[in-house]
Amino acid sequence: MNGVLVGFVVYLIVLAYIGFWAKRFTKTEDQYFVGGRKVKVLAAALSDKASDFSGWLMLGYPGQAFSTGLGAFWAAIGCLFGTLADYVLIGPRLRIYAGRFRAITVPDYLEARLKDDTKLIRILGAIIILIFMTAYVSAQFKAGGKALSQAFGLDVSTAIILTAIIVTAYVLTGGFFAVVWTDVIQALFMVATLIVVPIVAVSAIGGIDKAVEVMASVDPKHLSPFGGATGLAALIFAIGYASWIVGYFGQPHIVTRYMSVEDPRKLRRPGIFISGFWTIAVLWGAFFAGFLGFALAKAGIVQVSDAERIIPAMAMALMPSWLAGFIIAGILAAIMSTADSQLLVASSAISRDIIHKVMGMELGKRQMVNIGRIVVIALAIVAIFYAMSESKLVYGMVATAWGGLAVGFGPILLLSLWWKRITKEGGIVGMAYGLISEVILEAFIYGWEFNPKAPGIFGAIGATLSGVPVFFVNFFVTMAIIILVSLITKPPKDVMELHERIFRKVPIEVARSRSQAENVAEFAKANGLI
Repeated sequence: MNGVLVGFVVYLIVLAYIGFWAKRFTKTEDQYFVGGRKVKVLAAALSDKASDFSGWLMLGYPGQAFSTGLGAFWAAIGCLFGTLADYVLIGPRLRIYAGRFRAITVPDYLEARLKDDTKLIRILGAIIILIFMTAYVSAQFKAGGKALSQAFGLDVSTAIILTAIIVTAYVLTGGFFAVVWTDVIQALFMVATLIVVPIVAVSAIGGIDKAVEVMASVDPKHLSPFGGATGLAALIFAIGYASWIVGYFGQPHIVTRYMSVEDPRKLRRPGIFISGFWTIAVLWGAFFAGFLGFALAKAGIVQVSDAERIIPAMAMALMPSWLAGFIIAGILAAIMSTADSQLLVASSAISRDIIHKVMGMELGKRQMVNIGRIVVIALAIVAIFYAMSESKLVYGMVATAWGGLAVGFGPILLLSLWWKRITKEGGIVGMAYGLISEVILEAFIYGWEFNPKAPGIFGAIGATLSGVPVFFVNFFVTMAIIILVSLITKPPKDVMELHERIFRKVPIEVARSRSQAENVAEFAKANGLI
């Protein structure tokens, strides 16, 4: 146990140092929320993925691989292609527009892009962020509680509070720079953890063949890529797990990273390659940790009472105590790297979008930063309460929050970046529908869980439809609503002209051998748009 504690404490010391170092760069609202748009692409790419893959990666997803078997690999496929699509469809264009409008938050950008003088888009955006981001943070606190409880024998409630204190402390200290650079360290911890754990698991079980033999004798469905389903049921099974792909377009804590990058051209290259290779490595590791962990548990080598605790259980049972400490630190790294970003985004929804922009309170730059910090504390307290009062799986909690943000922001972000004809009326109706429908459908049909046995009011319907998450279908319904309303309304002429000028009329003298993203960025920079 002492070795575990030593490894864990060393990790916390590194985080503390980064937080105090980053404080030097956190004097204005712009620096606190997007790092002054001076973040290098390597740091932004690693921070993006560390923020993306949360306690879901280290606890929720291995737990699904443990429970479901080979079929859980479809979730990894959805996440990988979602990552790549984000860098192609969202990143470069959002950074260019954000620079043009001096946007700090996603609602900032949407209001300016659609020229919404009603403030409704900003208000709806803030509500969506507060509801689903707070739920998302609570899922991270719960994941931290599970990990620390397994490692140190703490009461889960105590472990949740400890996780919340650690995360909140360095968000308060250093803001965006602290979050980004701790994310870089955490990304390295995460990939190291998820390379080491499957290797140790293979050695402990006696090879892949032995693991397959154990699984086949216990539950042959574990070795089926469709969980034993056939025909249409197999297709629904695969879509259900791979549906994470659509969520990537609407996650404010992820897309904000693109808004902070110094040079938008580098989001395509090398940003997409950094993120792509890192994503493949960690998803491979997380899947096989859970997949092989099932064989270890059934063979009696590892004792675990909760499938989502399989990685910390393997670390404690199979590794030297000092290495187990670093593995636990790697788990907490995944949790913290997402929770810190989400707290920062949720804080910006209140301090900037509501207090500053909607209510029109003109405060000094330092005062706005301090308000942001107060909001972080308040949101952390709410998330702690929710994490301790709920008993649901980390996987299910994350799926619900992910879906709400996906539907609330994904369709409008995609359309605003690629379609000049989108209108503020379309955006307002679409976001309002997305918010209301997600709350109703997730709460009453699925019972707030990604679970075929969800206890919602319409539990029977949920059990029938649960193969495909509600947010996957709702994403396309919301997009159709925005398009329809936009077609019967008309956007201001200057809004369409600006979009056309930035993304269509690229000068001929710019070398054609370069990518469209590079051409657009060069043109935008030359015309003072970024």
